[in-house]
Amino acid sequence: MKKDSFFIKTLVLTVSNIVTGILTFSYSIILSKEIGSQGMGLYQLIMPIYSMLLFISGGGITTTLSKISAEKKARGKMKELYETINVIVILEIIWSIFIIIVFSLTARFMANSMLKDIRTYYGILALSPAVIIISISSAYKGAYYGLQRVVEPALIDIAEKIVRISCMYFFVKLSKNLSIEYRVAAAVASLSCGEITSMLLFLFAYNRYKNKHPSYEKPQSSMKLALNVLKLSIPLGLNGIFSTIFNSIISVLIPQRLVTSGLSYEESLSLFGKLEGMALNIAFFPSIILSSFNILLIPSISEAVTFNRSEAISDRINAAFKVSSLTAFSSCALMFAIPYKLSVLFYKDIEVGNILYYIALTLPVFYISMTTYTILNGLGKQGKLFLNSTIISIIDIAILYFLLPIDFININAYAIDIVISSFIAIILNTVVIKKSLKFKFNWFEIIILPALISFFDYIITK
Repeated sequence: MKKDSFFIKTLVLTVSNIVTGILTFSYSIILSKEIGSQGMGLYQLIMPIYSMLLFISGGGITTTLSKISAEKKARGKMKELYETINVIVILEIIWSIFIIIVFSLTARFMANSMLKDIRTYYGILALSPAVIIISISSAYKGAYYGLQRVVEPALIDIAEKIVRISCMYFFVKLSKNLSIEYRVAAAVASLSCGEITSMLLFLFAYNRYKNKHPSYEKPQSSMKLALNVLKLSIPLGLNGIFSTIFNSIISVLIPQRLVTSGLSYEESLSLFGKLEGMALNIAFFPSIILSSFNILLIPSISEAVTFNRSEAISDRINAAFKVSSLTAFSSCALMFAIPYKLSVLFYKDIEVGNILYYIALTLPVFYISMTTYTILNGLGKQGKLFLNSTIISIIDIAILYFLLPIDFININAYAIDIVISSFIAIILNTVVIKKSLKFKFNWFEIIILPALISFFDYIITK
């Protein structure tokens, strides 16, 4: 991919992600007003289960097919790409149906024993339809990103978010006279409405692309093509499964350990909802810029690795760090300067500002650590990524377990954890990157200059 083309496509994705990010942010604002902070707490308890199901049913497929698509296109083996997608979609359908059956039978156990709140039961059941839908669309989405076609996925993501918000608002209003667990389940059900829209549009766009770009070479056997995908996706899937298991533990751990600090369970659940469902939405909103860059970074690095273009790899990595650093320091300056204004503006809740004040300080190290994970993916270091992610998750749990019950730290233990775990992640991932290729970290352009610019931003904003 030419340098100009890479940045043009990144710009297209950034604009798209800003739109979808605004829509997602609007979703959280509307939802918080409709179901309150306790409802948001229940909703956030369910979300790690949702993520875990997606990783079990099709973890790593989007990233893997993005990488494989870039390689197949670079080598002109489009027939093998089409055959790979067909095989993976069939496998995804069969596997997802099995997962949904097992999942439905164990939903009550998950609500009672894992999440420790029976009110999440109907919300967990409401996730089922989305699992098979997302598993199928993930294959087409990965292929599109690997082909570096960004317009179709961008428009489809916008359509999906609009449908999701519309359905959520309709379902929650429809259930307004019911108890909180049914209203949360109604909100969860809206995920399926958005995802089925996404799947149908991706299927239409993919078939249209395939008809315009026919290929007639003889591909490898279906079994070999499937094994090539599974070889890469299984480590990513395991990483995702373990990450979501750890996230589920953390989601349950936070309200439980807050109770130990002297709060009631309802107060703890409400505070958890304000953290996960409100403050983090504001703090991580700028990450949509990084998402745009990172989506194209993986296939771009994979393509450069295929042809041993070390200079191109180094350029991409430097650019990725610069973008993440500038985004992170600028966001930190803004949110640290006016956290209460932002929380009242979006959620009409000043307590969210107390949480955001400390979370803002974590953004530089957190955003840069996100980029190091993406680079490992692009370099094909899925095994190392899995190992490092597991180490970080264990550290997360340990820090939160010991710090949350301390009354003067309380929910701010989450911010302390982000700083410590992100620093360790950067060190672990950078060691692997440096061993894989020659790369010189430009401290001035990546750290010092963005930090200075953000300091002046803070002074002006304050």
